[in-house]
Amino acid sequence: MATASRRQQILEAFRDRLLAVTTDDDFERRPTLFLGETPPLGPDDPDTAIAIVVQDTEPQYQGVNVFESLPIEIQAIAKADLDQPWLAAEDILGRCIAAIELEDRTLGGLVTRKIDVGPTRTLPREEGSTTVGIAITYVAPYARQWGVP
Repeated sequence: MATASRRQQILEAFRDRLLAVTTDDDFERRPTLFLGETPPLGPDDPDTAIAIVVQDTEPQYQGVNVFESLPIEIQAIAKADLDQPWLAAEDILGRCIAAIELEDRTLGGLVTRKIDVGPTRTLPREEGSTTVGIAITYVAPYARQWGVP
């Protein structure tokens, strides 16, 4: 079996940190975690969710080395029909920040420099949307060789 690419390993490190996020109820439930897209939450879904959405990279080249800044947006999603949906999303966002922003900012040596935090934004809400959300972006800089994922 092939070794996972550096990019995949970085995404898995973010996922692993976010798997520690729990809600504040009696059962210590974990919000559902999605990778790749913002989920619509329907009536049978949990009240909150977390999405890891990868943004466009900014590669730079030096000989056979490729340096990329990988923007990873962490989205805290809540059902819009909750009593206080924005507070639920803010609560999940705070828990995500605490899970990601650990002392080891290199993700166990996966990134060439420390991960950085970028902007926080409100997710746009289209008419009829069943969810509200807030997102924070982290940038994970890493290097690889040309042709080696």
